[in-house]
Amino acid sequence: MPKITEERRDARREQIIEAARACVQEHGLEAVSMEMIIAKSGLSTGAVYRYFAGKDEIMTAAVTVALAGLAQVLAPVLANPDPPPPPEFVGQLIAAGVAYGTGSGEVDLLQVSIHGWSHVQTDPALKAAAAVVFGGMRDQCAAVARKWQAAGFADPQADPDAIGQLITSIGLGFIAQRALAGQADPAAHAAALAALTRPATSR
Repeated sequence: MPKITEERRDARREQIIEAARACVQEHGLEAVSMEMIIAKSGLSTGAVYRYFAGKDEIMTAAVTVALAGLAQVLAPVLANPDPPPPPEFVGQLIAAGVAYGTGSGEVDLLQVSIHGWSHVQTDPALKAAAAVVFGGMRDQCAAVARKWQAAGFADPQADPDAIGQLITSIGLGFIAQRALAGQADPAAHAAALAALTRPATSR
């Protein structure tokens, strides 16, 4: 029997992970079973178990892949050496997350991510990995805040770390609002933030 190439292994792993995401989106994390995932994947039971020991391992892999993918798409926005003013920056940050979450076919990763957050709480290693990703995002937002202060976009006396926390909360809150309350618009968030931060004398 010919050996399976590394590319083929990766493709099969992704096929199983994508099947799990689709099942979670349709049924919710608790209701999903290995039988559902196997059926959705189109692979045999033996093939799926060659890659993953069970549902929890698949979900851990799905969250790990999603965290890495999200960090990658947000990196250009966060690392911009000349970031735009806060409202535009927030709009760009959220829009990049939405593009990532909705750009992989039938599965809405932003919807599924809410279930992933729940799974993170049950796995100490995964929780630590998520803390690194989102803590890094918070630190990068704080670095952006320092650039805003230097450019005159933010109060020079403000705590940039606190601003970093706020921007991170807006990003994560957007995901939660979209999942729990329905569609949310990145452009509307940017416009609302601009309105809130506009000096009263210019209204």
